[in-house]
Amino acid sequence: MPLVSIYVSSEKKVNALKGILPELREFIANELTCKERTIQPEEISIQILVPSAHLSIADIEIKIIAYSYPERIKNQDKICLAIKNFMLSKKSFFDSVFVWLQLSELGHSL
Repeated sequence: MPLVSIYVSSEKKVNALKGILPELREFIANELTCKERTIQPEEISIQILVPSAHLSIADIEIKIIAYSYPERIKNQDKICLAIKNFMLSKKSFFDSVFVWLQLSELGHSL
């Protein structure tokens, strides 16, 4: 189950994101799907966070935690860039986007 945390600079950005969450969820599921594992949108958990204090890199920062299948490792730059470009295509909402893909070997969920 991939976990997506989106850090935004203001409450205004949260409201802008709410409208695209289902589309974003589906897009991320498609990007993370690989030969070894098909990801369904409802398997993606997304949370939006507004830090009380921050020195951010971008207007929107996205951190994705997922299992490290070989195909994902090979395509990690492509995955990050695709998600970044998806977000930037919503230009009226966001000025800059940073995407971090953390692939790990171990994980457990219930």
